[in-house]
Amino acid sequence: MNGFLWLGVACTLLLAVAVLVDGLDVLDALDIGPGWFSLTTILAFVAAFGYGTGAFADSLGTAAVVPGVLAGLAFGLGALRLSSAVMHMPTDATETEAGLLGSVGRIVTAPADGRYGEVLLSRPTGPVKVACTAAEPIATGTEVAVVDVTSSTLVEVAPLGLDTPDTRILDA
Repeated sequence: MNGFLWLGVACTLLLAVAVLVDGLDVLDALDIGPGWFSLTTILAFVAAFGYGTGAFADSLGTAAVVPGVLAGLAFGLGALRLSSAVMHMPTDATETEAGLLGSVGRIVTAPADGRYGEVLLSRPTGPVKVACTAAEPIATGTEVAVVDVTSSTLVEVAPLGLDTPDTRILDA
């Protein structure tokens, strides 16, 4: 195995480590900029260059650099486009405290005087469990609505009151 193939192997391993530990900021010193100068793009280019040049080194000699550069450009461009697509991916709007107001859920841990309870709220993004308080004791499993939002993790709830005259008329 020639040195170019070892270069491809080493850069592939470093690329795998860079992708896996990206959130740890371990390799940020090697990332010299956005776009073509990002660590993933450079490593993809050098790895493909090593593999492309190493594969043709015996048969083409020094001319093997040409397929190596072409392979490097192709894989570098692919890494650039893939990382750009991931960075600019559209996402749902972040939920706000005001968005919790009026949410419906069920009591998981009953709130008591001077003690918080827990409520599992049904949200469009999925169920959310937050701490809750209540003006009156509420049993576990009771359906409630959020009537006040203290913070994104603490709400005040009240029973839905499904036995009101309006709902009985609709059920009949």
